[in-house]
Amino acid sequence: MDIGLFIGTIGSAGTLEGQIQQIVDAEEDGFDSFWIAHIMDLDVMSMIGMAAQRTDRIRLGTAVTPTFLRHPIAMAQQAITIQAAAQGRFVLGMGVSHKPVVESRFGLEFEKPAQHMREYLEIVKSLATYGRVDYQGEIHTAISQFTSQERPDLPIVVAALGDLMLRNAGELADGTVTWMVGAETIRTHIAPKICKAAIDSGKPKPKIIVALPVCVTDNKERAIVEAGKYFGRYGELPSYRAMIDLEKVETPAELAVIGNEEEVEEELRLYAKSGATEIAAQIFPEIIDDNESVMRTRSLLRRLVGQI
Repeated sequence: MDIGLFIGTIGSAGTLEGQIQQIVDAEEDGFDSFWIAHIMDLDVMSMIGMAAQRTDRIRLGTAVTPTFLRHPIAMAQQAITIQAAAQGRFVLGMGVSHKPVVESRFGLEFEKPAQHMREYLEIVKSLATYGRVDYQGEIHTAISQFTSQERPDLPIVVAALGDLMLRNAGELADGTVTWMVGAETIRTHIAPKICKAAIDSGKPKPKIIVALPVCVTDNKERAIVEAGKYFGRYGELPSYRAMIDLEKVETPAELAVIGNEEEVEEELRLYAKSGATEIAAQIFPEIIDDNESVMRTRSLLRRLVGQI
């Protein structure tokens, strides 16, 4: 199982140069990948293109870029450009986001998200593979032909939690990237459904990238309280709430991987056994001794690269 780092509202350096340096440092520390949430911040796809010029090995991905903000032709153009700059190290992570975000922040209608994603995937894949598309769907229309001769392979993963989205990810994409999903839910829900969809479509085993909050600390009770402050809002979103309920826990904080080095390693190994092909760790601080916990967490994750 590969091990990478994941930044979003937590962990980001907060500036363009600072975030690029985080990617450079992650490569120097030996991590397999670096994932960035595409939220209301800098344009992370552009940032990844710049970071690719200062790195050589590390895999770079969005987790995830919201589809409603870009026409699929625009998404394909940018992703193909980034992949050319990254020389094959870029993974396009896409997701439909959530109804409150799409409707309240974007002012758009959040209708038929699974159908939206299926059509969106078909358009992006056609453009990435062939450089052309002639598509009239129920939701999306795309008629275009790219003049660029570059056709870099573009791996695509989808934020997929529900049955229909997992089918989309297995049949059309290269895998999924999850958030707020426990190991048991990976084993009994995510892995079997996405793998079946891929196998039935004649595709190889899909990637199952599990993004997780991680904190190494001896003050476990305090860290759980802090996790509740950081991540509690995710329990209010229906798609995440469904995963929390499937795991048979009450709060998002209970899905954070918290404990000393031995406890955290044991739990990460459980994810590997459950079907995860990669962990994208969002390091969050235990607030009383935040720098020590962050350094311990990073040190453990660095040690586990290639060992799980």
